[in-house]
Amino acid sequence: MQDEIIKHSKKIYSEMNNKNHSFKEKAKEVLAEILIIVFAVSLSIWLHSWSEERHEHKDAQTFLIGLKEDLQNDISNLEETKKKLDKTQQQISFALHLTPKKIDSIKANHQQIQSGTNLINTIVNNGRYEGFKSSGKINTIENQNVRNQILSYYQQTIPQIVHVEASYDKLTSKYVDLLLSGKEDEDINTTVLKQKTKIILSGINDFTKYNQKPYEDAIKQAREIIKEIDKEENK
Repeated sequence: MQDEIIKHSKKIYSEMNNKNHSFKEKAKEVLAEILIIVFAVSLSIWLHSWSEERHEHKDAQTFLIGLKEDLQNDISNLEETKKKLDKTQQQISFALHLTPKKIDSIKANHQQIQSGTNLINTIVNNGRYEGFKSSGKINTIENQNVRNQILSYYQQTIPQIVHVEASYDKLTSKYVDLLLSGKEDEDINTTVLKQKTKIILSGINDFTKYNQKPYEDAIKQAREIIKEIDKEENK
């Protein structure tokens, strides 16, 4: 393109110094060359812009296809964590209603009391999203609805999950500390029956019962994003 502009610029210079043409002829030739240059530059800019848009569109599509896989893995991990919370809630609820008589019965049947200290740590596959966002390409996702849903999922929904799990970890840590703080020769079941332990157990019980919704919302949102991406692919 630069060579073409130089070539036509030389023609303009040559025409302006052409003694065989009248002023009118010179003006006509110079104007024609200027129009050719303007057209060539405009065409070059348009082609470059079109090429960039195609490249960005391709990058966005590649990102969305990969994001579907990340979200499907997230759904599996979120569902697994939700199951652990359900299990914990059941175990804690059971421990809350323990009595010396029930404990003796459990021991007599050689059964074990579950402590209700299941660890939870949902792995969220956000590396692809963070990389795409940090590169400044998030706005290349043309569908605004899809873009907003993705931003909401990673910037609002997932941080809420992280907050829930941090709070859960603090509660269960207090419970474990109480179980371990009993006298060396004291049966752990005796520690469970203490009033202080019961208070913490009640807190964990309520927490696990009422913090299922963030996981349900995250799973629902991830499925909605996948559904919207599928629609885009089928257009």
